[in-house]
Amino acid sequence: MSVRAVLVGVVVGATVLTAGCTAGSDATSRTPTPATASLDWARVDLPEGLAPVTLATSEGSVVVGAIGPSRPRPRLLVGPDAQSLREVPLTPASPYAFEARWFQVAMHGDRIDAVAGARGGAHGNYRWSTWSGDASGVAEQEQPFGVFGSYGAGDLAGIAYAGGAPVVLGAWQSEQTGMDIATWTRKGDRWSRVPSTGTPLGSTPRELVDARTVTSRGDGLLLVGSVTHLEPGSVEVMPAAWTSDGPDGPWTRVDLPRMGDTGTSEVDGARCDGDRCVLAGVTDGHLSVWEVRPDSQSQLAGIPALELPENATIPSPVTVGDDDVVVAPDGSGSAVLRLSGTSWTTAPGPQGAPTWVVAHGGELWVVTTDARGSTTLWRSRVA
Repeated sequence: MSVRAVLVGVVVGATVLTAGCTAGSDATSRTPTPATASLDWARVDLPEGLAPVTLATSEGSVVVGAIGPSRPRPRLLVGPDAQSLREVPLTPASPYAFEARWFQVAMHGDRIDAVAGARGGAHGNYRWSTWSGDASGVAEQEQPFGVFGSYGAGDLAGIAYAGGAPVVLGAWQSEQTGMDIATWTRKGDRWSRVPSTGTPLGSTPRELVDARTVTSRGDGLLLVGSVTHLEPGSVEVMPAAWTSDGPDGPWTRVDLPRMGDTGTSEVDGARCDGDRCVLAGVTDGHLSVWEVRPDSQSQLAGIPALELPENATIPSPVTVGDDDVVVAPDGSGSAVLRLSGTSWTTAPGPQGAPTWVVAHGGELWVVTTDARGSTTLWRSRVA
């Protein structure tokens, strides 16, 4: 599911990308009554006792990250369609890996990499585990405790590929102030943290960042979240993204426009196709969708006027054909918003709040969570 990283500081200086629209200057309006469509949702039944957590797709296969009722609790299912899902053999190594819950599973070709965590220890902090393999088997890559834990550690947020190289996103204590955005790269089976302080991912006393999602962007990456600006007598939370051309940087910060002049604005999820990235998040309780290109950033026009539940988060958008699709929480259920050219349509989504979405084989697959915390996997034909 989408994981909110702890607030971290960021040094901007001359690295802030100012091309295109700037924060507070965007006048894009919302569409109060977009065209409507209908979708036929079907529940995807997993083996008895398994609850869906996360999703990933690549080259005709879909992976369902699930959790079971007994040890080892993390489970992976893979297959070309809902009727052909089979369990992937897992090999946990560290004690907490047997209890872990998936935070994100990523696919690149036939490769599978994942981040999971389980709370433990005297303070109930997460004990992190990283996993790697393919559909024939995925094994934990046991790491020394200080790689992702120990003094100064923040939470991990997810994993994505820069080209063919997996990169983990999280947070770590800054050498200057607060927390830095942190990334880890892998050599062999060992992960190592890339220093952040003094880079665009570093911290200052006047700006704090929250990078909560990482996604592939060609040979590089896109991170999305927000920047909290601290001024005497005021605090302002603005949407932001960070781009890199490779797995270990260099990084550039992209300040995004906010719809309206007031209200908290944050990005929750993102997806990139080539150099074009579509981002989704929340501005003052309403859905926001942005487009980021190498030389511009803007709100997408005519975004449906969807009022979100309190503390709602938006899963990463997906692509269906040439269209952008966003699944957002709406009351006790969800709504599917589809942008074709310059026109938006909306359709009822599945029951529950959406937490993960993928497009696979002409279908939309969605994991939802109900008020009791129970999760369900749904699919609907959309192509």
